[in-house]
Amino acid sequence: MRSGALARSEAVASRPIVVAHRYEVIGEIARGGCGAVYEAIDLDHGQLVALKILTSGTMDRAAAARFERESRVAGAIHHPNVCAVTDSGTLEDGSPFLVMERLYGETLRTYFARMGRLDPDQAIELAVQMLSGLEAAHALGIVHRDMKPENVFIVHRKGSLPLVKLLDFGMCRRKTSHRVDDHTLTRVGTVVGTPEYMAPEQASGLRDFDLRIDLYAVGVILYEMLTGTRAFYGADARAVLVSVLARQLPSVRALRPEVPVVLDRIVARAVERDPRARYFSAAEMQHDLLNARTAFRRQRAVRAQARAQVPVKAEWEMPTLQSQPRFSRPARTRTGEGW
Repeated sequence: MRSGALARSEAVASRPIVVAHRYEVIGEIARGGCGAVYEAIDLDHGQLVALKILTSGTMDRAAAARFERESRVAGAIHHPNVCAVTDSGTLEDGSPFLVMERLYGETLRTYFARMGRLDPDQAIELAVQMLSGLEAAHALGIVHRDMKPENVFIVHRKGSLPLVKLLDFGMCRRKTSHRVDDHTLTRVGTVVGTPEYMAPEQASGLRDFDLRIDLYAVGVILYEMLTGTRAFYGADARAVLVSVLARQLPSVRALRPEVPVVLDRIVARAVERDPRARYFSAAEMQHDLLNARTAFRRQRAVRAQARAQVPVKAEWEMPTLQSQPRFSRPARTRTGEGW
């Protein structure tokens, strides 16, 4: 089965399309530069899954083999905050595919556009869940390398907090070449990332980087959640790269003074240019965020209690009954016929 044939057949679907003799395609969910994601039924288990098929033209044989190895590793991450990968393989034309759990919700990027900047409590909750998923990945030696709002999926749950699911653990690799790709600003196939969320050592093309590039990216995302503005920007990808390498970020409180000082300091540490000055693990950053949230909630409760203990008398409030003048009934006079 060919991936191109899969795309063409959707318009003239005369018979069910089945991938790997197991996954019956229902329809397209999303499409990007590397391929497309389809909704499908796992015929073996009778459940809906997401089927991601990468375009063979964007990957050479070595990159495809690397993709398959990484998909197997990603499948080993069993964590509520990581999108589960249950299967992988290749089509007849060599196009790799992944089978993932079917998620319903929206990416953090879409959530940003709809909600604007977030309440500190909400921003902390989302960041804590991101770090929880990253901690599980890092424990297996997996560095995401492309943390960004598009790879953070928000699953909305009725009566409960949103659930974060991390997507695409370095899976979208481009064909190896010596040109510089405008999307990644790296030698294609050597460094994966998106300019706005790449740590300086990653953006400069250095090979010597570790899991702290993921923590840096979470710091940038947290900065944007709290301020409602992009941390780094430019007219094109290269201008963004210059901004990442040279721009000194204003503090969160400079843009939003009501954000607690402790939260401002956490973000500042996460986005330090020097990796040695950043958090050294997802667990450490998560610990500080949880403590900040506890302090933030306690302060908010104290302020609410203080407001509740100060009665405010409305201007229109009626006087109490005791303050109203008393009116006496006129005295009756007795006549010969009675009262």
